[in-house]
Amino acid sequence: MPRFVVESGQDAGSIHQVDRPLSTIGRSVSNAIQVVDRRMSRNHAEVQLEGGRVYVRDLESKNGTFVNGKNAVEPIELGHNDRVRIGDTVLRFEAEEVPGSPGDSSTGGSQSSSSSKPGTGANTEGDSSSTRIRLVEEHEWGSTRGERRAGYDPNAAPSLESTSIMDFRDVNRRLEILYQVTDAIRSVLDLEELLETIIGIIQMVVRPDRTYMLMIDDETGELEPRVVKVREGEDPTEVKISTSIANRCLNDGVSLLVSDTSLDSRFNAAESIIMNAIRTAMVAPLIYKGASIGVIYVDTQSRSASFTEEELDMLTSIANQASVAITNAKLQGQLVEQHKLAREMEIARGIQMNLLPKTYPDLPGYQLSAMSLPAKQVGGDYYDFLKMPDGRLGIAIADVSGKGVPAAILTAVTRSYLQSETQHKDSTLAQTVSRMNRMVCRDVTNDMYVTMFISQLEPVEGELEFVNGGHAHPILISPAGKMEFLEEGGIFLGIDDSACFRSAKVTIPPGGLLVCYTDGVSDIQNSRGDIFGTDKFYEILLDKQHLSAEDIRNAVYQACLKHRGSADQFDDFTLIVLKRLDFNESELD
Repeated sequence: MPRFVVESGQDAGSIHQVDRPLSTIGRSVSNAIQVVDRRMSRNHAEVQLEGGRVYVRDLESKNGTFVNGKNAVEPIELGHNDRVRIGDTVLRFEAEEVPGSPGDSSTGGSQSSSSSKPGTGANTEGDSSSTRIRLVEEHEWGSTRGERRAGYDPNAAPSLESTSIMDFRDVNRRLEILYQVTDAIRSVLDLEELLETIIGIIQMVVRPDRTYMLMIDDETGELEPRVVKVREGEDPTEVKISTSIANRCLNDGVSLLVSDTSLDSRFNAAESIIMNAIRTAMVAPLIYKGASIGVIYVDTQSRSASFTEEELDMLTSIANQASVAITNAKLQGQLVEQHKLAREMEIARGIQMNLLPKTYPDLPGYQLSAMSLPAKQVGGDYYDFLKMPDGRLGIAIADVSGKGVPAAILTAVTRSYLQSETQHKDSTLAQTVSRMNRMVCRDVTNDMYVTMFISQLEPVEGELEFVNGGHAHPILISPAGKMEFLEEGGIFLGIDDSACFRSAKVTIPPGGLLVCYTDGVSDIQNSRGDIFGTDKFYEILLDKQHLSAEDIRNAVYQACLKHRGSADQFDDFTLIVLKRLDFNESELD
């Protein structure tokens, strides 16, 4: 039978027999001779078989069809060993099978072809080629493929186990098989169970010796085996497959059939040695909405004849169904994980909010109001009020770099350090901060750090001792509206374990106001990226300083919300307002 042998190009090594009166060559799946070549038209050339003679004619393609260098604008008769060049592909024409050549029965020859892209399915009905459709003896089931088994009822719906190659030639039976496949996998939402189910179906329908489900790893982008089924006694970890064929299938999105791996030039030399015991193999891509997610590979050593085009079409159809089911299972798994993570984050948020003071300390002559809102479910801001051993009140505010869970963990650790260290009676405030810095340096990773303002208030005289560890400068506002920024202290905590810290003292006068905040207040942005800014922040404080501490806090928060508008909160928002009452306010209070 006359045929084309692809000598060069992406499909080098494949063989296409001329077995129809009229065939076409092109890259579309509608062609009897489909060749993967980007410079080839969808329907590029026409091949006519008439009275044992074969003619080739170009179909007004963009790049032309050349027979021994001559453009086949008009039909050109082909002779033995003529070369037909189409795009980057050269096909050698053989007028008849030559003894000893690939595909000759005397040498256990090679035949390989490509099937349709997923979701299309080449029509092979009515094809009389003995190389495309064979009835072969089954090696394990003891009957001939294509024969009706005992008890076969054409009016019943046969099980997948009873599938034979003749079923693949019957359109109704093929649809029935695919319906059963869909029914078997549509309700399986666990990914691992689904992959096992798909492999089991392929084992029943195609009956290979080995079946591989390879998926693209989300991190590496490489094909990785997920499920492997081999013959009894064979170690699945020792079995090797052709990575070049698998990657070819994956990259081109085309199913491939290889009838003799030892003679197929698409295998490199090393793979030919590895694969030379394989009689025939098929590989079909898993594609969902144009994106490749993996491949299904099957092969056999024990079959007396090659896999057929019909079996390749069926494997491709199963792969199409599997691609949708696998994607749904992965999405379902992601959804479950998201719900689980959301629940865990909700719990973490509750724990973190419980770290904040639940009530304000009893502080006669003063008003306190504070709030903290994380940008995410959990955040890195923190404030606290601490009763000191000598009767003073500790006021602390901190901002851990970053957001989310890592920042929340470091925030909890910092709080634990603070509550422990402030109970030492013999330590100065600067020494307390130095010890905390060393502990934070020990525990932080990467570029994380903590900014912190720690102070101790002696309420009778209004004296405030403080250390500012790189934090946004708290503001002390006098009754007359004079602003003083509390800067003295040192660098961030967690940067240098040998850093020194200094303390300073100020007095909050009657009617005075102390405001501590994180930069999530002043740096809040609207949808245009405009920052709220410190100037506007200071303006609100001066305008509202005659109000109560709670009203001042609320005024700042409402102004920030108004500025932000519909934009998302991108940083944690924490604010403390401490107001020392003057005589008249104390009487009213």
